[in-house]
Amino acid sequence: MSVVMSRIGKVTAALLTIIAVAIALIATITLYEWSAHKSTTQVVSYVYYSSPNFEIVSYNGTSITVENYGSNVTMKIPVKRIVADNTVAMQILIDIGAGNTVVGIEGYAKELPWLFGNLTTLPAVSQGMWSWNYEEIINLKPNLVIEWSYGVQTVRGKLSPFGIPVIGYGPQDNLSSFIYLLGLITNHTGNAVKLIDFINNVHQVLQRGLSKVPTRYKAYVIFDYEYSLWFTSGPSGDPYWAAVNAGLQPCFNKSMQVEPSAVLQCNPDVIIAVTWSLNPHSLNATAYCESIINSIRSNPILNTTNAVRYGRVIVIPGYLTEGPPQLIVSLYIASQVYTNAFGGVNATQYLNQYFEEFLRTAKPGGTWWCSG
Repeated sequence: MSVVMSRIGKVTAALLTIIAVAIALIATITLYEWSAHKSTTQVVSYVYYSSPNFEIVSYNGTSITVENYGSNVTMKIPVKRIVADNTVAMQILIDIGAGNTVVGIEGYAKELPWLFGNLTTLPAVSQGMWSWNYEEIINLKPNLVIEWSYGVQTVRGKLSPFGIPVIGYGPQDNLSSFIYLLGLITNHTGNAVKLIDFINNVHQVLQRGLSKVPTRYKAYVIFDYEYSLWFTSGPSGDPYWAAVNAGLQPCFNKSMQVEPSAVLQCNPDVIIAVTWSLNPHSLNATAYCESIINSIRSNPILNTTNAVRYGRVIVIPGYLTEGPPQLIVSLYIASQVYTNAFGGVNATQYLNQYFEEFLRTAKPGGTWWCSG
């Protein structure tokens, strides 16, 4: 009997050993698969959000290299000091909770306290399109400088001797790629994805409405109402894309001064007047917005167009056509032009949601646009 019990004890011990080994093996395989899946998920994310000018070449958790406007740019991460000489970059950094990384801003941003709040008190490193204060940039000791695409090569050449990385972003770049990259380098990837999801949701609402539109209208896009009625926006300008995304066909496909006769020849169904000076919270915001519409109605040339005849003159702020709010502006334009297809859609609600959830330096409410 004792022999039998001894054998049973040995068998039991052997079985327990086998079970323990099996459990350890399963745990090891599971851990490996989880790690592999996690790594694969990261790689898939990079591939998914990569696009021309934002191709992630390498990433190891402490540094990242991205192909941007003809150069491989390497940054140590997290990036803690950013000169955002680009209002889209500034806006996104605020949106994803990384506004505290901004140490310098674009000159024009200082004119938009209703959009950027206290960040407008930061040092400006540029004035106009081709004027940079390189001494100011260097003194700010940035880990990264973000420029508009037109100036990235110039600024990169000036700052290269100081070891300061420079990347660029422009109106024809992929916005989601840019948002994801800024989230990645500031350790705010989760917030970046939330912002991308919000923009995609607005895009879906826009596309559902446009799918019901049988005929697209022609549009004359005035790039800067305060500057000239006859300077139009092309693909190099964000207002152009706000119009295109709203389902409109611009009369002109180049940013340029145009002849009034050329506008008449196009006979636009819609006129979009872009203002860069509208303060939505000023006491005269509504009156100023409506005065732009009235001046276009009373213009002896523009008042003969279909746009004026059928009450399709739309005023939008140029600063909202840049970056994340652009599709909300497009939604507003589309809802005013294609009223039957967008019944019940309120673009202002989406704008207020954007301010409340992302761009918290801006205050909801006010007059951001008008039409008539």
